[in-house]
Amino acid sequence: MKNGIERRRDPRIPLALPVVLMTPQGAIKGKTASISVGGLALILFIEKPEIGDNFEITIKTPEDHEIPVTCEKVWSGRIIANETVYYGIGVQFTKISPSDSEIISEMVEEYYLV
Repeated sequence: MKNGIERRRDPRIPLALPVVLMTPQGAIKGKTASISVGGLALILFIEKPEIGDNFEITIKTPEDHEIPVTCEKVWSGRIIANETVYYGIGVQFTKISPSDSEIISEMVEEYYLV
């Protein structure tokens, strides 16, 4: 949200899922803070990548399905919870298979139906 205007095209839900972010320096583990069909917010324990960087993420669903996506980092910031500083980033999906996009869409729909 910028200046009180929501810029996302797709509804985002709060959901913590394990992720692995692949960088040239190696794999970084994190978790989602929220997710939509078009992107997600990640919580990492170290500062990585730069805004505009493209990278691969694997998302693990509650059913243990692994969803590989290519993303672009679009925002970042520090998050403080329980006196611990985390690094948050927002990413936009740039490549995701139609079947994996449907899995995320179903998770979002289930959230709103509950």
